[in-house]
Amino acid sequence: MQTYLLLFVAMAAIFYFLILRPQQRAKRAKAELMGALSVGSEILTVGGIYGTVLALRDDDMDLEIAEGVVMRIDRRALATVIPVATEDEDEDEDEDEDEGLDDDASVDDDHDADETPAAGDRPA
Repeated sequence: MQTYLLLFVAMAAIFYFLILRPQQRAKRAKAELMGALSVGSEILTVGGIYGTVLALRDDDMDLEIAEGVVMRIDRRALATVIPVATEDEDEDEDEDEDEGLDDDASVDDDHDADETPAAGDRPA
């Protein structure tokens, strides 16, 4: 009888750590994301649309996806709030891009002639 009770407790613990706890974390993270949302925030929707929040309501929001193009979307469609880059981060990115150009200049593009042609490119 004790082995069944021990097995039941072990299964309950596994259920909690593998199912319930991750769901609680995800729910908490989504609530924090909704709390960080404000008018003017840059966001990404679950459909892959980037935009700027123009108005917030209880269940939905207005999202400007291009100049003069406004969509009304459900708040649950929010995937993430895009962090605003500071001037220091912009300078760091520019330096990284400049360093990457030097590496690309040394790449030899003559390897294309040695490739085997695709099936549709072969002579008959």
